[in-house]
Amino acid sequence: MDNLDQDSPAPSADVVGPARKARIAIMGEFSAGKSTLANLLMGAPTLPVKVTATQLPPVWLSHGTDAPYRIGLDGAETAIDLTKLADIPLAETQFLRVFHESEVLELCDLIDMPGISDPNMSSEVWERVAHFADAVIWCTHAGQAWRQSEAAVWDSFPPELYDRSILLVTRMDKITNERDRKRLLARIGHETDGLFRGVFPISLTQALEAGDDFELWQASGADDFAMHLIQLAEEIGAISHQLPETQAPRPAPEPSAEPVPQPVPQPVAEPEAREDLPGQVDGARVVPRRVSGGGSSRPVERLPRQNAPILPT
Repeated sequence: MDNLDQDSPAPSADVVGPARKARIAIMGEFSAGKSTLANLLMGAPTLPVKVTATQLPPVWLSHGTDAPYRIGLDGAETAIDLTKLADIPLAETQFLRVFHESEVLELCDLIDMPGISDPNMSSEVWERVAHFADAVIWCTHAGQAWRQSEAAVWDSFPPELYDRSILLVTRMDKITNERDRKRLLARIGHETDGLFRGVFPISLTQALEAGDDFELWQASGADDFAMHLIQLAEEIGAISHQLPETQAPRPAPEPSAEPVPQPVPQPVAEPEAREDLPGQVDGARVVPRRVSGGGSSRPVERLPRQNAPILPT
């Protein structure tokens, strides 16, 4: 099998490299909609079978028709059969490399991460891949948005990622009262001020159901998010030659004589399916008709941070 191309990670690299596409990780806790989001962006299920999150390492999605493979802890490549994902040796795998021909992957690579705080999976499974990301789309469930466990994990990421990352508040269709929606988004905006470049409420199920109904697509919150994502991917692509191949993890704090308050334990939801859509996703899209990403590497003016949450029209 050929070596990784310039869009691929070099496990031992930590230097500034050549221009490349943005690498955007999709992260969050169980049932936050990570895999549904990946399917929406791709326009089809990312994997052909239903596999629980505890069975899979991170899945690195790139544009192309190459055969899928896994990267072992030693950096070696091994061909895989996507119909036998349950056979992947989780403890010996950094990530899976899977290729699709889709619009979004012409703009950037996506890294679909397992859920954080999984008692059945060591955090090392996603930690050893997270540092490859240039940016993060963090999915948080509207019903229990921005929990203490999420904030603690995000605090461990380097601050350099904050201005290149997005907080996506999913399942907004479950919050039916407009006053409750505004209060929720105001709280999240306050608690995450300075931690993300933008906060976007979205209903992924409505976006998937939109098809050619552009008004429903806009009402779901997908239009605002999609256009922002396109600009973010182009912006990172334009400066990718200045970015390190890996993002250094934040150093551990110095030992303190003061007792450190322990976080209040949070209930853990049942593991979500990494592929939770029955069949194909018809009509799903990432680029609205009036916007075209086109894979351009032209410089894009940096978007201002959106301190105030954006409500879908």
